[in-house]
Amino acid sequence: MNLKQILKNLNVLYAEDDEVIRTNTTKTLEIFFKNVFTASDGVEALEIYNNETVHILFLDYVMPCIDGYALAKEIRQSNPNIPIIICSGFSDKEKLHNAIELGVVRYIEKPLKYDELISSFESCIDTLKRENLLKIKITSTLIYDYINKVIEKNDEIITLSKKEIKLLELFIKEKSKLVSKEMIIDEVFENEDVEPNTVRNLVYRLRKIIDNDKVIASVKDFGYMLAV
Repeated sequence: MNLKQILKNLNVLYAEDDEVIRTNTTKTLEIFFKNVFTASDGVEALEIYNNETVHILFLDYVMPCIDGYALAKEIRQSNPNIPIIICSGFSDKEKLHNAIELGVVRYIEKPLKYDELISSFESCIDTLKRENLLKIKITSTLIYDYINKVIEKNDEIITLSKKEIKLLELFIKEKSKLVSKEMIIDEVFENEDVEPNTVRNLVYRLRKIIDNDKVIASVKDFGYMLAV
C-alpha cells in the first residue's frame, strides 16, 4: 500500500491562523487525507482534537489563544506518540529547540513546499507504524486494523462489509459515548431510506463478528455504546 492509499484512511488536524495560507494548504491536504479538520487557533484545535479521531497534527507555531507549541505540549501529556508537524514563518533556533524537545516528526518553515510536505507525511506514517498506532485495540483479543479495514481476533483475520466498517469506526470515534440510531443512519447509511430494523440488524451482525455482546452495549430507546 503506497503513501497516498494509507493517508486516504487517516485524518489530519491542521491549525493555522492565516486564512489565506489555511485555505490554500487545506486544498492540498484534502488530496491526501480522508478528513481534514481545520482550526484558526489553538483553542479551536484542541476542541477538535478532543472530539474527533485525529491521526496526525499539523500545527502553526504562532497562533492566537494557544500557540502550536503549547498545544502540542498539552496533547503530548495524554498522547506521547501521535505524529506532529510544526510549521513556522521564522527560522528561530529557540522554536526549533522547543519542537525537538516535543519529539515532533518535522519542523518546517513557511512558505510550505510540496516536496517537504510529502516527506513529512512519509515520516508521520513511519511513526504511526513504529508506534503501532494504525491498529486500534478494542479488547485484549480484538484489534481493528484501521488501514486494511479488518478485525484481528486472536490469530484470525475477519473482513468487514463497507457498512460494518463505517459502523465500527463510528463506535471507535465515539468510544464510551452514546451513539444514537439517528447518528448511525446519518454516518453509516448517509441518510438513505432504511427500514426500522436495518440499524438493529447491522449492529447484530457486528456483535456476532466481535462475538462479545458486552463490547457494544445497548442503551434502551436511545442507541448503542462501545463500552470498553
